[in-house]
Amino acid sequence: MQADTVVCGILVDHRGVLGEGCVAARGGLVTGIHRKPVSAERVLDYRGMGVYVSPGFIDMHVHLRGLRLDYKEDERSGTAAAASAGITLVADMPNTVPRLSTPEALEEKLRALRKRSLVDYAVYAGVPDSPGLVEELASLPVAGFKIYPGDLEERMEAVKRILELPGALVVVHPELPEAEKPVAESNSLRAVHRGCHWEAAAVQLLRSLEPRARLHITHASCPSTIEHARNSGFTVDVAPHHLLLQGWGEDCLYRVNPPLRSSIEEWRLLQTLLEAGVNAVASDHAPHAAWEKTEPLTCSPGIAWLEAWPSLLYCLVEAGALRLEEFLRLAGKGPADILGLRGYGVLEPGARADLAAWRPASTRIGAPRWSKARLVPYFMERGCMEVLATLVGGVPVYVEGELTGEAEAVNPFERSRPG
Repeated sequence: MQADTVVCGILVDHRGVLGEGCVAARGGLVTGIHRKPVSAERVLDYRGMGVYVSPGFIDMHVHLRGLRLDYKEDERSGTAAAASAGITLVADMPNTVPRLSTPEALEEKLRALRKRSLVDYAVYAGVPDSPGLVEELASLPVAGFKIYPGDLEERMEAVKRILELPGALVVVHPELPEAEKPVAESNSLRAVHRGCHWEAAAVQLLRSLEPRARLHITHASCPSTIEHARNSGFTVDVAPHHLLLQGWGEDCLYRVNPPLRSSIEEWRLLQTLLEAGVNAVASDHAPHAAWEKTEPLTCSPGIAWLEAWPSLLYCLVEAGALRLEEFLRLAGKGPADILGLRGYGVLEPGARADLAAWRPASTRIGAPRWSKARLVPYFMERGCMEVLATLVGGVPVYVEGELTGEAEAVNPFERSRPG
């Protein structure tokens, strides 16, 4: 049977380099791994060019905004940014306007993603004001729930009900609500007021509730948070800004929650990652309009990462600090496992044909091209990767610097629930 698409290069996933060959895809799935190109409607042949063909990267923590906040970002611009970086699945957070904590808001968001997304997508439900809505939200095609610090104060009964859902994925921003209350103008003072102890305390609180759900601690900014999470049996991810941005930086571009830590904490966090101490890297892509990142009185916290983080993270491989297989675990198989998605993050027949073709290359990261968020703190930083093509369900959506206009994106939770 003729394939829809064949892409060739150096085949690699989290298990290691498979050698030079070709991946054939049809009907959204990988149909075979071959030594040479086979008959197909489309052939992308990068053999002999030092190009890796890997599973597409997965970002399990993004804020695509949209709905009433589409001036910051929308489902199209955010997923275009993702596609340009080889990211083939994003999981969207619920702190939108309106919050994704009612069936109506979630359905509106899912309709927007079905219509506009260029890559595969998932969405988390927010904690509802009424505990009685928890089961109804859980029955929708969502990846799980997201708990924010304010939920632990304002919606604790609903939080407890969510934690009682057997096997449900619950993603947690690990700070107690008290951490958000002190107001400090400088980023360095924010790091003191929102210290590592608040993260550890949040993890311990959730552990004391004896959850039946699967808890995942996101954007852990302190090594102690990771230790507490792992001792509690929770999975954990780290964000690129807590790993790669040096010092605090008093400019609004560096403001993020949880805040950037000292260079010592950053070094220890990076060491933990290099020692395979975390389950995934997730960007916490948080775009804002230019005026929101330049007006001192607003200084909205968040960094737009989707176009840059895989290239910057890959620099750890180029430096010899991180193995290629470990990079692909952190950027693909690890997030897929946390989300409970089989057939993602691997190169094998029957897997979802979400693929990235890329090669090591010394580059400079410019201003975002596809995202609406133009102001970023890593402008002109050195990147280490060039993405040549991104395929979603075997369909090229980004090829050599341009979007193709084609997309067959899916929400994997529409088809099956993680087991």
